[in-house]
Parts: sequence; C-alpha cells; structure tokens
Amino acid sequence: MYGTITQINVTPDQLTELVRVAVRSELANFTPPAPAGSDLPELLTRRQTAEHIGVSLTTLHEWAQDSDDRPAVLVPLKINGRVRYRRADVLAALKESRRFKNKAGEGRAA
Repeated sequence: MYGTITQINVTPDQLTELVRVAVRSELANFTPPAPAGSDLPELLTRRQTAEHIGVSLTTLHEWAQDSDDRPAVLVPLKINGRVRYRRADVLAALKESRRFKNKAGEGRAA
C-alpha cells in the first residue's frame, strides 16, 4: 500500500541549486498558450460574433444600438453593406463582464 521512503540529506545551497535546475529545465520546454481569441478572424460576421459571445443575433443587434441607459455594447463596422465586428472589440467587450448581464443579474461565464 505504501512505497519505500528514502531520506536524502542536502544542504540548503544544494536544494536551491536542484530547484533552480528543475525550473530552468521546465522553462526551456514551456510553450505559452495562445492568447484568448487568437483563433478568431480579424473581422467577425454577425453570426460569428453572436456565437462567440453566446447571444442571439437579435440581442447582438440590440447591443449595437445606443439606449437611454447605456452606450452601444459593440459597435459594428459597415463594409460594402455588410456588418462586421472587430475581433479586438469583441474580446474587450467580453472582458467587461458587467456589460453581459442577463435579466436575473447573473454574468455570463466567459
């Protein structure tokens, strides 16, 4: 049930060096994760934006409008008559969780 326990005597300096070597080895092999949203295109369609945020197209349309109680959540671009959203704007809006509250007052999990 239990393995063998072996006690090894090391000095504080030896332990420091062992940890330093182990950390260097791990850092040398570390590949940082891709930033959130880096897989998204620079300009998103309405559908891509709605799916990424997790809302309906109707809600996305409402969020593009200024209202009496708040400015537009996401401002779309009009390119050749088509609506697009900048990736940076979508990701920035997601970071502001207060903007993404449902009627019950619960924030959307990002």
